[in-house]
Amino acid sequence: MTLQRRREDALRCLLAHANRAPTRAIVDELKKDLGVSRATAYRMMKSFRTCGAIAPSSSRSVGRPKGTKGLDPKRERIIEAALAAFLAERERPRFSTLVQEIARQCKEESLPVPNWRTIRARLRELENRQTAGGVN
Repeated sequence: MTLQRRREDALRCLLAHANRAPTRAIVDELKKDLGVSRATAYRMMKSFRTCGAIAPSSSRSVGRPKGTKGLDPKRERIIEAALAAFLAERERPRFSTLVQEIARQCKEESLPVPNWRTIRARLRELENRQTAGGVN
């Protein structure tokens, strides 16, 4: 908590003199005083200006929010269709065959091939939905 107060005091002093966009001199001063990176200094100033305090870094979530998908809709549709066919098979083919089929379809459409981990995640989501819904 002492570090938090020290950071807020340093920001308060530096920003009291600057009522517009932060200058490089202010950022360099903040970096030197607090021993943080340039990006962190800018983030701290933004947080301080919006809410009057610095949110501790531990309270900020890191990475993409849960449930968001990073693929474009075309690739998602290709994966969905391939997964539906994969799950409809009485004897399921190997997972590597599924990945190769999705890669082939993406290449035909001149789209980047999704990583196998993405395909595995979509397969698990679909299987979980089917299990939760009672469909098997």
